[in-house]
Amino acid sequence: MKAKPYQVTSLISQIQNGFKGALIFGPDFGVVQEVSEKVAQYIVPDLKDEFRISKITHSKIKEINSILLDEGNAPALFGGRKLVWLKDGDNTVSDAVQTYFEQIKSDSFLLITAGNLTKNSILRNFCESDADILAVACYADNARDVAGFIRETLNEAHIQVTMPALSMLVERLGENRAVTKKELEKLVTYLGDKTVVDVDDVREIITDTQNSSLDLFCHAVATGDHEGVDKSYRLLLENGENPVSIVRILFNYFNKLLYAAEDMEQGNAETALKKIMKPAQFGLKTSFEKQLKIWKKSFILKVLNLLLDTEKQIKSTGMPTEVILGRILLQITGVANRYK
Repeated sequence: MKAKPYQVTSLISQIQNGFKGALIFGPDFGVVQEVSEKVAQYIVPDLKDEFRISKITHSKIKEINSILLDEGNAPALFGGRKLVWLKDGDNTVSDAVQTYFEQIKSDSFLLITAGNLTKNSILRNFCESDADILAVACYADNARDVAGFIRETLNEAHIQVTMPALSMLVERLGENRAVTKKELEKLVTYLGDKTVVDVDDVREIITDTQNSSLDLFCHAVATGDHEGVDKSYRLLLENGENPVSIVRILFNYFNKLLYAAEDMEQGNAETALKKIMKPAQFGLKTSFEKQLKIWKKSFILKVLNLLLDTEKQIKSTGMPTEVILGRILLQITGVANRYK
């Protein structure tokens, strides 16, 4: 059964009592993650419950073809419905997935997350055509989607937004749902008891993703320019930029690279280039082309996960945040240097 991300909440009853599994896929890594975690929590509220959640990778299926079915039929140690979570799914696991749904004898729920799957994808077609499987496609938000998500998120916090402020929020917040959500959470915290967001609030707290210094920073990281990263990173800190905001901006940049990598895999180099290069950056075209050759889809996914973990680490450890982020930047630029 096909559904859109915003429809998932209204399908909670079917997810808990009807569907045997779900496929969450698409080029927007942030939305895929958000929707996947929401679906997973409908089955197992505590996502750290290792007794009820079994996480499997597509590489593990190549080693043991029956592992999905084996894990699905094995009961949870202390009872409760089991969640079998297949991450980074692709067409190579379609046979194992089909076998699972045809032969499963328990009430285990199979959750599959994947990147962009074409309309001809065997895995996508199988899941979308089965009434017992929820299939949710996650694509980048357009301006109307972003505006709707902003209103919905602020309404949940009992906060209204003026039209000029909404326009500025749409302009400043990018296509990535995860980054947008984090920025709005920061805005709500900043407002305190205030119930209406105005333009001054947005200017004060929301990071402008079009900021040129941040663009140069992201560009240096993605090209493996250690000297450029060190210089721009220090400048951002001196200007009072929050390390968490820097992580989110970098996440947004690599998420765009992920969209571009999908096009590169399909041989659409020009389309891929347009997704990461602004018109004013034509002089950097050669450098952007190098980035597209360096950053394969599998590398980008690892970086995105690393950045998400970095934000959590910044918020939860006593280590200096500048040191934590600086160490991660060395790792990412090191990968770029190794493959350029």
